[in-house]
Amino acid sequence: MIAVAVKKSAAEWPPGDRSYFFLSYAHSPTLAETADAHPDPLVSKFFGDLLVAVRRHASTPPRLIQGFFDQQLPPGSDYKEFLSRALGTAQVFVPLYSAVYLAKSLPGREWACFRRRVELAGQQNALLRFVPVLWAPLYEPQDPPGFREALQLGADEPVYAENGLRAMLKIRSYRDSYRSVVDRVAKRVVVIAEEAPMQPSKVPDIDAMKSAFTQPPLAVFAVETAVPTAPDAATLRVRCNHDQSGADWRPFPQQDRSLIDYAVQVAERFDFQARADEIKTVSEPDTRRPGIILIDPWFIADDVGRSALESAVHRLPRWVLPLLILEHPDDPRTRDLAGQVRGILAATGALPTESSRRAAQGVSSLDEFLSVVPRLVTEAERQYLQYRSGRYRTAREPSEPAVTRRPSLRHPTRPPDAAPTRDRDA
Repeated sequence: MIAVAVKKSAAEWPPGDRSYFFLSYAHSPTLAETADAHPDPLVSKFFGDLLVAVRRHASTPPRLIQGFFDQQLPPGSDYKEFLSRALGTAQVFVPLYSAVYLAKSLPGREWACFRRRVELAGQQNALLRFVPVLWAPLYEPQDPPGFREALQLGADEPVYAENGLRAMLKIRSYRDSYRSVVDRVAKRVVVIAEEAPMQPSKVPDIDAMKSAFTQPPLAVFAVETAVPTAPDAATLRVRCNHDQSGADWRPFPQQDRSLIDYAVQVAERFDFQARADEIKTVSEPDTRRPGIILIDPWFIADDVGRSALESAVHRLPRWVLPLLILEHPDDPRTRDLAGQVRGILAATGALPTESSRRAAQGVSSLDEFLSVVPRLVTEAERQYLQYRSGRYRTAREPSEPAVTRRPSLRHPTRPPDAAPTRDRDA
């Protein structure tokens, strides 16, 4: 993969104050167990190949040719700030169309933001600045804007129209055909960017935009915190100077945002509506939405906090995963309290899966946190969908036939031939 050097501040990206293209795609769930594993390696490969092809055809010196791919962003950066900056400086929007792309909210809002920017710039036909690619097959009723133009990119490559560019990239015998389609995409990007350059400009707030494609409401993902907030909590612990409230919890050095903000942004990238709150006790645990609980071990330093944690995690469903945050992992008292938290979680049955047991070991840096949370979001959703599909039941559930239809966080009875809400390779 060819990576573009990205600076920490979005105001300084990209070099030259504009980029040739913005690559928009549907994020895959994080399944790998290694921290450096990439959940979308094929998208990453396509981005690198497209950037090389654009540099080959462009009249601008190659070192000044930039493209935007969100996996370039440094850990801990403000994802939405970078996203808005990139959408406001790109010349061309390159969406990778698939059934999952059209079903997710974030790609559709990226699409709508860029179109609105083009319209505000006074361009009569905003779609002329879009170069869509058929990444994976679509369902019969689906006909997104620019779909016919996307098919024309591989008019002489039947496998492209039938299976999409992703399949061509995966199958070695189609590599030459794949390169041919990439080259055509690059030529179109260069022509648009160089013959009708567009000045950088602001884009609407992506959170306020509606997806360009018809979609149901987003599923809810809960981010809860167990952080000591009592006035004397600061005297009990070795602590960096920061607000003790969960809303502004910054336990690690060089945090630009609170832990909750980071967790919310991760959940939103996986197409959830994330809701942040303090830890709470739910009378009917099975009604809980998938989520994570961020636990500061010092939360149980007093009896009130200990009782609150025990009540909150009693009968905790498998789709709500506790994550210990170890600000000072070498502090003896912190280690002791962390051990007690693990004891509470184990005693209440809150660690039924390997993922939850690993998360209970804790993270002690921002990089660790940002590598673990995507896996927990994916695992929480998976556990919730398994529960909804009837693949496992608690002792309190009546015996009934298992649901055979593919479950969904939005539509539990969605028919099996509908667009899935998750696709590992989409």
